[in-house]
Amino acid sequence: MSTSTKHSMDGGRVTMKEVAEAAGVSASTVCRALNSNPQIPEATRQRIQAVADQLGYRPDPLLSAFAARRRGSSTGSSVTTIAYITNFKSRDIWLKNPFYLRCYEGAKRRLEGQGYKLEHFWLGEPNMTPGRLSRILYARGILGLFLAPTPNVHKPLDLDWDKFSCATVGYSHMSPILHRSTPHHFHAMQEALKRLYSLGYKRVGLCVFTDTSRRVDELWLSAVLLAQYDRLKGIGKKDREFNISTFLFNDTTLKDTPAWCRKEKLDVVISDNLEVMEELTGAGIHMPGEVDFVSLGWFDGQSDIAGVDQRPSDIGAAATDLIVGALQRGERGVPAVPLTTMVEGVWVDGPSLTRTMPVASSPVNSH
Repeated sequence: MSTSTKHSMDGGRVTMKEVAEAAGVSASTVCRALNSNPQIPEATRQRIQAVADQLGYRPDPLLSAFAARRRGSSTGSSVTTIAYITNFKSRDIWLKNPFYLRCYEGAKRRLEGQGYKLEHFWLGEPNMTPGRLSRILYARGILGLFLAPTPNVHKPLDLDWDKFSCATVGYSHMSPILHRSTPHHFHAMQEALKRLYSLGYKRVGLCVFTDTSRRVDELWLSAVLLAQYDRLKGIGKKDREFNISTFLFNDTTLKDTPAWCRKEKLDVVISDNLEVMEELTGAGIHMPGEVDFVSLGWFDGQSDIAGVDQRPSDIGAAATDLIVGALQRGERGVPAVPLTTMVEGVWVDGPSLTRTMPVASSPVNSH
């Protein structure tokens, strides 16, 4: 039969049963093969997929959605389990990080609403290796992997990617490049600078861990550089007076932040880490008041802080959408076209900014 054939012999859509008859296997085997289920030998999968292509088989999107929903209703099946993989120094230390915790909770809620479940796997278990974990997941029939952010920024992880549909959060996993969801860090910084300019702040400092800057793919710094470039192009005294300085520190140089703050004569500091505020207040700098503060990692419960809520619950949910979509399309392995879903943050007012009356429009691009 010609590869251009698009319909069955009776003129209708080619069915899975017809593919099964032509391939000499059961319809259930065809279903699993077309979904790249690793429990079907690769040679068999390729042969069945070739037969389906020759017959012109195309899945009915409505039937596929219905079937996915039915599969998802069986929450006890490993096929509907997504592995949440962490690689921190202890099994549950990530639960103390508000962003990571809310990201996990958002992913869990989204998956449960679709009939899936999220199960935590820790690469630090005794005698655990990426290869061994891959074999464990494969044997259990778990096909979806959610790679949590890792403390080892940009360090390659050698899982058996070809067997799984994968996605991650943020930019700490960069090899291989997977589907990912992430805060829109660039826009978050632009929004913070726009707000500060409109409130009349003149001397702004960005103060973050060097490792954190790498973790966000240097996008905060990129937004600062663009704002500085726009300021230099600006016509008008106020534009030229709006200064932004940066201080990237590590565990050793964190203690130097008060000296930097005083040297730059800052009136507001932007950071994602409250340790910066603690270091400055510990050195006798009155905050807020003498120097105000903006958080790039605001979360509910910080009623005394102004900043950007990165919406980690929505970021976690967005990552699961990428995984489930790949699962339902039968896409396994490192994606040929990796997708990045960027979730816009939300500005939250708070008393850590003492200026409240807008005094000018912002030179910073707003989106």
